[in-house]
Amino acid sequence: MAITPDTKIGDFLAAHPDQQEALIARVPEFAKLRNPILRRTVAKLATVDHAARMAGLPTAELVRFLRELAGEAGGDPEPEAPARGEESRPDWAQTSRVRSTLDADAILAGGDHPLARTRRALMTLAPGEILQLLSPFRPEPLLDQFRQEGQACWCEAEANGRFRTWIIKA
Repeated sequence: MAITPDTKIGDFLAAHPDQQEALIARVPEFAKLRNPILRRTVAKLATVDHAARMAGLPTAELVRFLRELAGEAGGDPEPEAPARGEESRPDWAQTSRVRSTLDADAILAGGDHPLARTRRALMTLAPGEILQLLSPFRPEPLLDQFRQEGQACWCEAEANGRFRTWIIKA
């Protein structure tokens, strides 16, 4: 398996299950992968690039680390994409327009997937209304998926280390 920024974390762990604890020791945010629900869902969607952004690491650094864990020859990863700066709050992200709020921890504890549950909740909103998702990590795969589907999204870090994701129904 050639490890690149597009490699799915779940694929890496399936190929190298003995490296999970080494990965968690290097990137404590990955401790969430011990949760079987997250392992079955988020790990299958999240790429190395997504995971690096969630952990606040340069993608190239995480690619090199995973290649070392896998025993792959050195080699440089693909050139790093320019880092995305923290986006400023969009004009549409107004608390008065929020119609629904979901908690990713509660969704996962209930055995559901945040993407599916968020998608269902978004369908109940009128155009221009906002859904918020609260999570313990920046949900990069979810953000990418909704953006690919034409939904505007914005995610902000809160002071308590959690994240608030805003999604406006188109």
